Amino acid sequence: MAEKKEQKRVPGYKSENQKYKSLLVMQYILKNADDEHAVTIGQIEDHLAKYGIEAERRSIYRDIHAMMDLMNMEQDADIPERERLGYEIVHTRKPYPNAEHGGYLVTARPYEFDELRLLAECVNSARFLSENQARNLRRTISSLCSKEQAKLLNTESTVVNRSKTANKSVMASISTINQAIRHGRQIAFKYLSYSFDNMRTQVERRSGKAYVVNPYKMLIDNGFFYLLTYNGTKTIVYRIDRMKDVKELLTAREWEKEFKENVDMDNYTKRVFSMFGGKRERVTIRFIDQRLDTVVDQFGIAGVKYEKIDDTHFTAQADVEISDMFYSWVCGFGRRAKIIDPPHVVEGMREFVKKVSDMYEPK
Repeated sequence: MAEKKEQKRVPGYKSENQKYKSLLVMQYILKNADDEHAVTIGQIEDHLAKYGIEAERRSIYRDIHAMMDLMNMEQDADIPERERLGYEIVHTRKPYPNAEHGGYLVTARPYEFDELRLLAECVNSARFLSENQARNLRRTISSLCSKEQAKLLNTESTVVNRSKTANKSVMASISTINQAIRHGRQIAFKYLSYSFDNMRTQVERRSGKAYVVNPYKMLIDNGFFYLLTYNGTKTIVYRIDRMKDVKELLTAREWEKEFKENVDMDNYTKRVFSMFGGKRERVTIRFIDQRLDTVVDQFGIAGVKYEKIDDTHFTAQADVEISDMFYSWVCGFGRRAKIIDPPHVVEGMREFVKKVSDMYEPK
């Protein structure tokens, strides 16, 4: 194989990459500059040299200032928000308030850094993502800010009690489910669960027989993604990170009319403990006043009646789904909470506590 001859540089020679100069200049500035870190013309020249581009400083200045003119023009032009570049580039000869030296700074971007940090924290706390998926998403978010900001963005915070799933196909499953919901079609999947034979690997339920369901909504609760399905008489919820081999079927989704008539999504998503089932009841609970913030976090404000009883107590009247999980939640307050109405729910609480107590009776 003949060796590739080195191309000689002659006066006036322009690299084939010369036509990309303006794009590379803008790319370098947006990737390396922010409101604390400036880039210099010398650094931009070095970057262009990697692509075999030799450029006079005056031409680089012209490229940068043409970009600055375009971005300034956007502020006054009648351009829809989604179509604006949303950047602001400034030049300073003296050090900027937080920059070590002068140069070109990016003082505004389409996304605030604090917004990107919040997105990264949401990714960190999402239990339905595997470690690798979370890392890839953080990398994607990091591409929206400068290189120095990305270092701060990828400093993972410590999230308490947020073990990641081992299922690496969650993102693909979510994509397939979304597509099936848009098309109004059924899906098929295998469902996984842990077995005492191997606690490290989830096994397929029903000996690997596929579940065929009518997908309607996806919900997020406590860091997990759930799929809400409907079979004509009741809703059934599945954890998406426990799904495997999710496929969109050609068969149309069933019970459209019945779902719309029987399932009020606005109320469904506001119900407490909706993942645990049970008859819906209007319940009144008395709490000590120090627990107001906790109760509001759980019940919310809309549709809930709060009343102050005295200097140390208040009541909350809310719609809940009565189940052992609800009774367990009330028990978590100890003597700081008491169900006072309706009577049959009070009786249910008494029976629940007795059953638990009987488990600990000495034999």
